[in-house]
Amino acid sequence: MKLRADYHMHSTYSRRNHGKSTIEEIAEEAVRKGLEEIAITDHGPKHYMFGVQEHRMAEAKAIVEKMRIKYPQLKILYGVEANVLDYEGHTDISSEVLKQCDIILCGFHLGALFTTAGDFWNFIVMNKLGKNNKSLREKMIQKNTEAFIKAMDKYKIDILTHPGDKIPLDIDKIAAMAEKKGVILEINNSHGHLNAEEIKIASRYNVKFAINSDAHVKERVGSFEEALKEAKKANLDLKRIINLV
Repeated sequence: MKLRADYHMHSTYSRRNHGKSTIEEIAEEAVRKGLEEIAITDHGPKHYMFGVQEHRMAEAKAIVEKMRIKYPQLKILYGVEANVLDYEGHTDISSEVLKQCDIILCGFHLGALFTTAGDFWNFIVMNKLGKNNKSLREKMIQKNTEAFIKAMDKYKIDILTHPGDKIPLDIDKIAAMAEKKGVILEINNSHGHLNAEEIKIASRYNVKFAINSDAHVKERVGSFEEALKEAKKANLDLKRIINLV
């Protein structure tokens, strides 16, 4: 059992040294490990700590195009891991971002520039308070879930990254919307979501899954062992994982 493709990794086009390896180093490592396909997916521009600067995306895409020529045996996609920014489901997937992207990933990140102070309060403060308050936690799960459902409805998202990480979600409702919109759900090798219990819930729906490394250094490109353990623990039909062979 091996990974043929890895659709989630961060390069030096991330701000503040978040991704440690260049696009060329990532491509070289992917070829060395026998991968057939990768996607360079730095955080979207509205991640104030680590997001790719929008004006540098064309430069990064140009390097990807050079790597396609250098490594014709490797299919290289360019995209972003966009950020959910508010409870109306808006993200940083702008028209300018879309011009450069072959693939769109989307998830929730604490370092995003949320649309309003109220969104920051709810996403960060209220979700934290909900960890010790059952009724508040249930309320926030529904609010968080609705934000993701709206995002999947507003945008063409290819892969939803690490659902349930950092803020709780109703995975049943997320999977139902993913089925409706054709969104692939990620089993992230670095973050522990989807975990086995979440995979069991999501697999009740006609959705596909992707195991991704979420690599920040070239050595982690193609890593999948922890995610595969969760998929097996959930008794998931591994044929539903699009990039596993």
